[in-house]
Amino acid sequence: MIHPPALAADWTSLNPINAAGDLGWESDTGKWKIFDGVTPWASLPYLADSFGLQLLAAANSASAVALLGLVGGVAPDVQVFTGSGTWTKPAGVTTVQVAGAACGGGAGSGRRGAAGTVRCGGGGSGSGGSGARQFRAADLGATETVTIGTAGTGGAAVTTNDTNGNNGTAGGAVSFGSKFRLSGGGAGSGGTASAGTGGGGGFGSTNGSSGRTASATGGAGVAGSNNGGTTGGGSGGGITTGDVASAGGAGGVLHTVDATQAAGGAVDSTAPTAGSTTTVAGQPGNGGGGGASSVTTAAQAGATGGNYGGGAGGGGASLNGNDSGAGGTGGPGIIVVISW
Repeated sequence: MIHPPALAADWTSLNPINAAGDLGWESDTGKWKIFDGVTPWASLPYLADSFGLQLLAAANSASAVALLGLVGGVAPDVQVFTGSGTWTKPAGVTTVQVAGAACGGGAGSGRRGAAGTVRCGGGGSGSGGSGARQFRAADLGATETVTIGTAGTGGAAVTTNDTNGNNGTAGGAVSFGSKFRLSGGGAGSGGTASAGTGGGGGFGSTNGSSGRTASATGGAGVAGSNNGGTTGGGSGGGITTGDVASAGGAGGVLHTVDATQAAGGAVDSTAPTAGSTTTVAGQPGNGGGGGASSVTTAAQAGATGGNYGGGAGGGGASLNGNDSGAGGTGGPGIIVVISW
């Protein structure tokens, strides 16, 4: 397959190892590399350095067909949508690949309650579905409508004593005409005296990952899940009947890119870490960390989901007299269309 384009510096920073025969393109230099399944990006030669050998290596892959069309050095047409718009089919193309990730959901805020009671953190939100599909250009219209939904918003912090947390909102879907659609991540629920339910993952070629449900006993937040694509947000930290505050859960591990994990918040200390803010088009986003609870001050807000489609972290619980933590906002959606 042809991976979404990226700047040379971004390819080098990520330094991925992809399947043999896959193609990667540096959008600022116009140079190509072919993956071999074992060598990281930075150590691969450019296409121009060993064209014949690389073509032979790709001969048994689907990417060889695309490669043969690029012998003259003509780059494919690449259109990236981070907002809704219209795709126009370029003249002379025969194949179109559409890839993307839907928006992550918004996470729930934590409960605010009295001493000696269970106060649960907010549930982490689910991440958006991701995937890709290849079409014959003749099967597409001269134009296709591209729709990019809105990332889910987190539940607001609770400012009234003895009140449950607020729910987040679901992440929006992304679509390419009526031929390709990915659904957004589910919302995390606000923390109560017994729960803070995580949102489910959106649907796609690779389904999104669930946000984590908060501890039912007011314990530490739980790390977000991962399904091999975008990852879910961690739940917020709760407060036990013994009035012990807890850390927030980490976001889900981004195994398909660099195995990073956004940290959950520490009690009355370090705030949770947001998901990646990369601008690499089409990269799956990791979940944000959950906020820690507090019995001395306002609880921490959950962190934002990563680009693209990551789930958000739930907010921490608080003691009456202090605001609970707000839920984080989901990662944005994207559609990338490559034609050749």
